[in-house]
Amino acid sequence: MNCKNTPEGRTVRQKYADILPLSRPEPIKPRMTTLNRAKIFSPFAALRGYDEEISDQDRVQGLIAKAKLSEEDKGHLSDRLLQVKKGMTITVRYFHADAVYAPLGAYESLTGTVARIDPVYREIDIKTGTTTALRKSPPVTISFDDLVQVAGEGIVGIDDFLGLEEYPDED
Repeated sequence: MNCKNTPEGRTVRQKYADILPLSRPEPIKPRMTTLNRAKIFSPFAALRGYDEEISDQDRVQGLIAKAKLSEEDKGHLSDRLLQVKKGMTITVRYFHADAVYAPLGAYESLTGTVARIDPVYREIDIKTGTTTALRKSPPVTISFDDLVQVAGEGIVGIDDFLGLEEYPDED
């Protein structure tokens, strides 16, 4: 719509006729850069929390579901747990569930000294020996159900542990 030919437009042109043909005046202070102008409005982001959500999604993609052990694997693990004693240095591989996405997690390996093994509550406490600025870190408690592998000096196959010998086949 062309407002110059309306009665209001003609009135405005007559009122400001002396300054309309002039160029725009230069500012007294230098203009702000586009980057600095963007910084002013950054606290008013339309997608608040978007960056946190994206990083959280990346973390979730690295998580997996806990695998089920076969009965045979559970038996081998049980045989090895029978040999674990307090004070032994062992390495375990276990499933560590994520605090936020509980059914998902990651498999981790841990080496340390057995602080406690509790067959009733089916847990094992392992001291890793790491220290913080204030004190030694508490032992890591792992449920037997989360264990996948147990290894250490003195932990052998069940036949060797029980002293069973293999007899040669008789022909």
